[in-house]
Amino acid sequence: MSTPPPHESPRTTTPAPAGAPSLVAAGGWPFLITGLIGRLPAATVQLGVLLYVSGAGLGLGLAGLTVAATGLGSAVGAPLLGRMVDRFGPLPVVVSATVVQLLGMSSLLAVVLLEAPSSLILVCGAVIGAANPQIGAIARARWSALARRRRTPGLVSRALGYETACDEVGFVLGPVIAGVLVGVLGPNPTLVVLMVWVLLGQGCFIVYLAQRRNLSLDTRSMEVTDGTAPRIRWAAVLPPMLACLCVGTVFGSTQTALTAINAERGTEAYTGLIYGCMGVGSALASLLVFRLPSRVPLSVRVAAGGLIVGATAVALMTVPGPVPLGVLYAATGLGVGTLLVSAYTRGERAAPSHRMASVMTMLTTCIVLGVSFGSAMGGFLSEVPQRGFLITLGAGIAGLVAAVGMHLTRPESTRRVV
Repeated sequence: MSTPPPHESPRTTTPAPAGAPSLVAAGGWPFLITGLIGRLPAATVQLGVLLYVSGAGLGLGLAGLTVAATGLGSAVGAPLLGRMVDRFGPLPVVVSATVVQLLGMSSLLAVVLLEAPSSLILVCGAVIGAANPQIGAIARARWSALARRRRTPGLVSRALGYETACDEVGFVLGPVIAGVLVGVLGPNPTLVVLMVWVLLGQGCFIVYLAQRRNLSLDTRSMEVTDGTAPRIRWAAVLPPMLACLCVGTVFGSTQTALTAINAERGTEAYTGLIYGCMGVGSALASLLVFRLPSRVPLSVRVAAGGLIVGATAVALMTVPGPVPLGVLYAATGLGVGTLLVSAYTRGERAAPSHRMASVMTMLTTCIVLGVSFGSAMGGFLSEVPQRGFLITLGAGIAGLVAAVGMHLTRPESTRRVV
């Protein structure tokens, strides 16, 4: 069993340095790289399942229901996986989830090839979603543990900005990879390749965890308490959850509205490129938000993100041409990235250390639920394409409500670090 490097020691007593260390110095290249690679399969699989089911000749309706089942499975499974990570550690949970996910994908292939009832396809989709190992949430919890052990809280905002940028890389690359695979290989070979992609991508993160079997996301040994484990303060956690729900709603509604606009114009080829502009803007915001002065409260940052989303939604209702659409989607991404980094930062501050993974996965679940809600409502309204952006506008307004909630609640618990 390898000895953890000094920065992973659970009982470090060295006082904090004047400035936060670099992400490489704090986490190391293996953590940075495997954390990025490990989450890419999840960004590819969902659209891959949609394209696989529709490409197999089973109809777009069933494909949409399968993706909905995948999202519902993820929404149910994510909090359970987060709680298990807090209790058993990340390695056994990620390994088990990856195995179950591969079994679900294998079963989906078998069900389609054997022309089994459609209900079994939905079950397979739900299993695939529920077994998403939530590597992004685990990575965020890991950064929190590193920052608390090093007594460098400034590290957290920088790390969460990096993590959100990694999410956006997957957000941009995942659909592209899935689309190219289906177009080049066809549906059945694509699903096999996606299974290999899951094994290799998530396997990289598993290797990192296996080399650090003593790795813990808990920092209770550094905290002074009254002898009882602190509980989640829901009043402080609910506002960032609402902010993440808003972000997911923006994703779902803008994707649906953009698809409807390009279908009406006959410019479907532009959909992926324009939608990717949002990921670029969000990644940029994720890397810049942590540079804001610490005196700018998180509630103000969330309010700014909500205002940006709301303002761009109003502009999008004018349905401009492809180039202005791309610019407006990039601007929307700036608001989305600001919301995400600020929400995860508040969630990290509000969570007890022994429930960090649980809180992070709850925030991720809110994004998934928001995507489902935004897609469903956007699809209902997008018979007139610009009406789909009314949901985006509503998400921006809800972001302002989340900002007010953050302002009225204090994230800090009664713990103090010694």
